[in-house]
Amino acid sequence: NEVVKTINGMKQRRLGGSDILVSELGLGTQRWVSSDFNAPSEEECFEFMDYAILKHGVNLLDTAEQYPIPSDGQRASEGDSELLISKWMKERKVAREKVVVATKITGGRNVNPRNIQEACEGSLKRLGTDYIDVYQLHWPQRYSPQSNWGQSLAYDLEADANPYWRSMGGPAS
Repeated sequence: NEVVKTINGMKQRRLGGSDILVSELGLGTQRWVSSDFNAPSEEECFEFMDYAILKHGVNLLDTAEQYPIPSDGQRASEGDSELLISKWMKERKVAREKVVVATKITGGRNVNPRNIQEACEGSLKRLGTDYIDVYQLHWPQRYSPQSNWGQSLAYDLEADANPYWRSMGGPAS
């Protein structure tokens, strides 16, 4: 995959066969503004994004609906990392097309057509955008009939007669 362009010294390549250009480095947001004792504050996270995105050509932000981890529900709640990204983009007046947003739905039994749609809509709202560049499955439930989450959209739970999936952690339990 060849370098398509370079911005402030940061090489960008095409993401797979798509038209999305992604920097060779990205910012992960798992612990941003979490309830962990040494988690970066909102101000520090803004500084990370200012430095990486505005000054050095990074364009990839990796987040998830359940970030930050840990979330105690008081100092930090699930979705706060997406809200932080939205706030930074608004305050810094960063054009949406300047960043590649990758976010995730929580995996396991959560993956079904209704939850995929609800989680995606929730992420869109928290991120303050009308599109997500890369939507991924976080922590897939492996070795199940729907281990390929694309199949989850068409998975017919009622047709699955295997009792394991209903009693031992499968998509219906």
